[in-house]
Amino acid sequence: MEGESSDTTVGSLDLPQSDRRFSGRVLGPPPPDSDWWDRKQFSGPVVVRDSCTLDKTQSFRYRMYYYGRDSDLWARGVTPFNPYLPTGRVGMAVSQDGLSFTRYKGHLSGGAMMDPSPDSEAFDAVHLGVSDVLFDADGGDWRMYYFGGSFDELPIPGGPTDQKFRGLRLQPGLAMSKDGLSFEDRKGPILEVGDADSWDKNGVSWPRVIPPKGGEDRKWFMTYHTRETEGQTGFGWYTPGIATSTDGENWVKGGKVLSLGAPGSWDEGGAGVRHVLKIGDQFVMFYEASDFKFHHAIGLAVSDDGIIWERDQNCGPEPGGPILRARTGEDFWDNVLVGTPYVLAMEDGSFRMYYLGVGKFEGDKTSQRGIGLAISDGENYRSWRRFNE
Repeated sequence: MEGESSDTTVGSLDLPQSDRRFSGRVLGPPPPDSDWWDRKQFSGPVVVRDSCTLDKTQSFRYRMYYYGRDSDLWARGVTPFNPYLPTGRVGMAVSQDGLSFTRYKGHLSGGAMMDPSPDSEAFDAVHLGVSDVLFDADGGDWRMYYFGGSFDELPIPGGPTDQKFRGLRLQPGLAMSKDGLSFEDRKGPILEVGDADSWDKNGVSWPRVIPPKGGEDRKWFMTYHTRETEGQTGFGWYTPGIATSTDGENWVKGGKVLSLGAPGSWDEGGAGVRHVLKIGDQFVMFYEASDFKFHHAIGLAVSDDGIIWERDQNCGPEPGGPILRARTGEDFWDNVLVGTPYVLAMEDGSFRMYYLGVGKFEGDKTSQRGIGLAISDGENYRSWRRFNE
């Protein structure tokens, strides 16, 4: 699809590939004067390899589902409690090689594919974001795991109790589709927020799912995260948790899976958005984290059973990483932060990591975001370089 457009796709607003400032970027922002659903903000790539035909003339090997919004408001006129949070709606970009993506024009306004629920009482009535997509080749069904925010008014955890916001409580849902384009069959929440004394009382968000691969053990794994608010920082921290299922729809919580990084470490603020793969006999978690100065990077944790986790001791300058940092101090498109990793295992044994990048070029007054790609050093998932770097 590189350089190609049609009635259903529009190329991203990229400079020529020879401009090294954009090395690693595979999807940039749409033209600012366009009506695209994600022209304000976008993030959260979920990349699926696919040989299905999208229409009579086109087929693509890669689908990138992601979330975003086109204005300063969420659905129902709600002002986001965090103006930098890019959730809102869900759409898709497509690619033949996974190295350059173009936006796919979905059936909803602005080309989106999925909107918040029309039911004001629903858990996803205000905004939503995709966090995983699975295709069942046997049944021909697409499963989208996502999270949504409700219309309930709540105070920000750890903040003043007299200031309340809508869309604050995040919970996961499941949407089904026959074509991976229209996800109208939706249910949720499929996992409840914890009670008042629980560590995940503030929300259950960004569900990532590992389905079983056959055999007698038909256990599904879900990781998610929440923001905890206790402690001395005044900001709190992010903590991931685990849940298991026998059918991918009904889940049982299993508790926290990764503690805070040591004081002063790159991940002292805890682990947020993460993606887990089964590599060989081990579970491997690629996770976004930050320190308390909001320097975001991507690190690594490992587990033998998917339940008990520890930071990987064999990568990066510190245990657990980071394995990918923002190119701070350099004039690159992702020199402010990197996050929301999603990793594909390739046929040759290597890996691709798709991630959110935010940056600001010298002289710019505002930052821009894009979706980037890093490639592993062969089968070594501890060592990465950006595509075209």
